[in-house]
Amino acid sequence: MDKRQFLTAAAGLAATPAFGQAQMKKPGTDDLGRTLSSMKSKPIPRRKAKTTKLFLTPPSWPNAITADPGGKGFWVQQQRHDRGPETAWLLDRKGKVLKSVVTKCEDCSGMAVGNGFIWSGANGASVHNPPNPPVEGVFQTDMNGKTISARQIPFGPKDNGGSCHGLAWENTDGGRLWIQSNRLEALVRMNPVTWECDWMFPAAHVDRLHGIEVDGNVIWQVYGTQDPKVPGYEGYTPGLIKYDIKSGKVLEFVDFVPGSCDMHDVAVMDGQLYGVDAGEHPGWPINEKFAQAGFPELNSPSGGYVFKIDVI
Repeated sequence: MDKRQFLTAAAGLAATPAFGQAQMKKPGTDDLGRTLSSMKSKPIPRRKAKTTKLFLTPPSWPNAITADPGGKGFWVQQQRHDRGPETAWLLDRKGKVLKSVVTKCEDCSGMAVGNGFIWSGANGASVHNPPNPPVEGVFQTDMNGKTISARQIPFGPKDNGGSCHGLAWENTDGGRLWIQSNRLEALVRMNPVTWECDWMFPAAHVDRLHGIEVDGNVIWQVYGTQDPKVPGYEGYTPGLIKYDIKSGKVLEFVDFVPGSCDMHDVAVMDGQLYGVDAGEHPGWPINEKFAQAGFPELNSPSGGYVFKIDVI
């Protein structure tokens, strides 16, 4: 290339936006045409819900609920703090016990039923005198009470993947297990056979997160807000978060109206939302007026109840 050709080529490059004067943009707009206002998140819709008590579970702190895949009723699992064996019950739609299965889960926080097994989430740091490391992760139990597996939530030490606060079953791809991971503050989808994670997304940043349930293309998650000036049930607003299952986007918040049941886990049966109240809410004082015959100490007026949830 001689001098004339070089100068001609340089002049051509200088005429392009990359080498010459930048194309005119609106004030406050970046190279991709974005503005601060366009980057702001849209407000998340909020609705209200009310609850209706249905029946009491067997005497316990019932801290997990899911619908029976066969349509017989609800599976409910108890929570204990004494490291004793924890039972999962199959209850009919009026609360009659149809089946009992004893698991080795400790401080059960969430359950699912899928592929013929009970899956129980362990929060074993919340028991008296826990071992080190605590009993945590997910227990797989057959319908005769045999422990098939006990595995840690991924992305942590082999012997301590952190505690679980919710499980849900998704009937796709041969079955998938969703875990509310406390350590990751995320919802994690696992292949229950290979124990590989194939999808996860961060949980919403709110005060308290608990049980989860798959409902078609969405996931419901229990949450709640405590008024710091009003301790106990009277200062608490339970609610639900609705996520898009494929993107993890929060679609809406559902806040319960005053006087509603407290909720520790959520289930869906025939398109209807249900919940269960363990009656053992962290940080709440025990209240003798909430006592139920045969139950341990309770601190909620709906403690021990399965209830219906109607979004209004």
